[in-house]
Amino acid sequence: MTTSDMKQTILRELEDKYGDRLLDLGQCTDIYNSLLEHKALIEARLNPSNCENLIGTALQEAKQIVGESVEITSQSKKSIEVIEKELREIDQVNSDLKARVDNLELQHEVSKKDDEKCVTLFANITEIYRILSDCPLLHLKDFLKETMLYWHNILRDKLGKVFDEALKQVKWPFLSANFSLVSPFEVNVDKLQLLAEYLLQIEIPPEANVPPSIPLGVLSDFIPPCLPIQLLILPLRKRFIYHFYGNRKTNRVDRPEWYFTQILTWIKDHQDYMGTWIQPVIDKFGLHHIDAKNEFMRGLVQLAAEKLNSEISSIQFDDFAFSHSIDEALGFDKELRELYNYPASEPSIIGILTQAQVLVKWLSMEKKYATEKMDAILSSSSMDAFDLLTSDVEDLKITTCADAFITLYECLPQPGHRLQFLELQLELLDDFRIVNAEEGDYMESKIPSVANTLYYVENVLVDWGTMLHYLNLYYYKNQINDAEYDAILVSPNLSDFDDHINMDLESDTLFAETLSLYRHFRRDLLAGLAEAVLMEVRKRSWNYRRERWAFMKVGKEFRSLSLTPSACPMFEVLSKRLHQLQKKLQSKLFIAVFRNIATQLDTHLFEDLVLDNRFNDGGALQFKFDITRNLLPLFAHYTDMPATYFPQLSESYVLLNLAKGSALLLRETLLALDGTTGVEDTRGKMLKEIGVNNFSPKMAIKILNQRVDITINRVNVD
Repeated sequence: MTTSDMKQTILRELEDKYGDRLLDLGQCTDIYNSLLEHKALIEARLNPSNCENLIGTALQEAKQIVGESVEITSQSKKSIEVIEKELREIDQVNSDLKARVDNLELQHEVSKKDDEKCVTLFANITEIYRILSDCPLLHLKDFLKETMLYWHNILRDKLGKVFDEALKQVKWPFLSANFSLVSPFEVNVDKLQLLAEYLLQIEIPPEANVPPSIPLGVLSDFIPPCLPIQLLILPLRKRFIYHFYGNRKTNRVDRPEWYFTQILTWIKDHQDYMGTWIQPVIDKFGLHHIDAKNEFMRGLVQLAAEKLNSEISSIQFDDFAFSHSIDEALGFDKELRELYNYPASEPSIIGILTQAQVLVKWLSMEKKYATEKMDAILSSSSMDAFDLLTSDVEDLKITTCADAFITLYECLPQPGHRLQFLELQLELLDDFRIVNAEEGDYMESKIPSVANTLYYVENVLVDWGTMLHYLNLYYYKNQINDAEYDAILVSPNLSDFDDHINMDLESDTLFAETLSLYRHFRRDLLAGLAEAVLMEVRKRSWNYRRERWAFMKVGKEFRSLSLTPSACPMFEVLSKRLHQLQKKLQSKLFIAVFRNIATQLDTHLFEDLVLDNRFNDGGALQFKFDITRNLLPLFAHYTDMPATYFPQLSESYVLLNLAKGSALLLRETLLALDGTTGVEDTRGKMLKEIGVNNFSPKMAIKILNQRVDITINRVNVD
């Protein structure tokens, strides 16, 4: 209802109620006062603070009731919390009582020698501990933990003795070579597996936060295997200590291969039984993170690591014993991983060799022996180090020395350790390069093999540079040094010897500087090989370049021509050297070298033959024959499109063999259009129509001027 409507309604009600009385001012005053009194009475009745009226009384009573209900609710919450706390305590006491009952039953069952019942009761105690792991009652948790550890030790000793008896029944460990001919009784194997189940069930739960008995120091990575495998290793540990410690003849620091071989033999003889006897039991309990074979191997590798660690400090002063131990340890680790698939994530014997003081000694020994053997390895009569591997199926031309050195530190688990060997390798390769910068027959030296070696190492470093742990190490080193590696500038005149795969590598890798140095070494070697070939070619081509091209006989057909006799020595040495390079160099390196040779040979013959001689029709035809039927087919053995590497020679014989009229017309047109620009300059189009795509108009005129039949208005267009 609007305000105007409301006014109209009020006026009608007043008129209906009072009528003509509204026309009398005195009566209107009385009506007004009466309405004011009525209004005051209503307001008094509606005032909540007035306790005499009904509404105020009701509101006061409601407030009182609400206050009482809030107080009752608060008291109820406190009562509920107290009750819940008491219920939790009751549950904990109940669990405590149950654990004590299980404890008493366990004592009873242990005395009865009921292994299955004992294991079940122990499992109940561990389950109660898991349930109460978040319980705030520390004393109760401590009691349960002590009880659990107490019975764990008792059951471990008890079951360990029974397990040992079961091992004897299956004739474990297998020390006879003929054991494979005699299989143990199935009932004995079943008993062994049942005991393995019991042992797995009495393992301490991780919630107990009981640290395993891990060796200290460098051996701390060797986490103890699960209980069944610990007990399987125990007889072998006893034999190992008996033979390789103390005053036994088999305990010799100069014969580490004896105990390494023994460990490998035990792994070979026993690992299959880990998979057939123990792994099914482990899988039965859903412990898929446990690999029985790997845990068994880790336990045996720990024996070798403990032995080497006990001797390494004393043999550091005996260079022969130290280097021999290093070699044997590396061989042991390699055989372990290649033959028995020992995971890279597991600790290994390499951890002993990469201790700070041992690694420093190792690096110094490697450098010492490498320096001593450098002359022998690189002597002209010794090529064994550069023999190609028979396993090289990808035509990488991998040499023995490259593969041996990469393998040497590829097994090191820590990138930092690999980097230290890499620095040593770089230093040795630098010496290697300097020693090989020898005079004499460059082609008959070891330079091609050295280039192959460098290229192989480059490819390995490229692969390593993209590995996650190397990228992380690069980031870490940048954080420490607060600087990035700066890529070494590449010499422009050597860029022809870069393969596209390696050059696509970004500089933001750990090996950027090293790769730049390797590539620089390799470019020097490849440039030297190309230059050596070109020097011979220049020497043998002197007579060919000085042929009397302007006086050759004309009249023979093109197909009846033969190679210019003076070109035979040049083509002979070129063919021989290219064949040698193809045989000795890795395919990508050879492609880079022969392309460089072809490009330089094209320029050499163009400048020293084409531009230095005049040609008659016979000379031009003979020159075309030498190029198209001899030079290009020679390079066709190595590429499908040899003409692309000889654009100057190819376009030169085109211009030299044009018909006289066409040559004169072309020359005059090119001269006439000299100086024109834009769409009027059709010289390029004219040259392309006759197959000349690379020469400028001025160079085309210069070559046309080399023709004997063009003698009118000769112009120097240098």
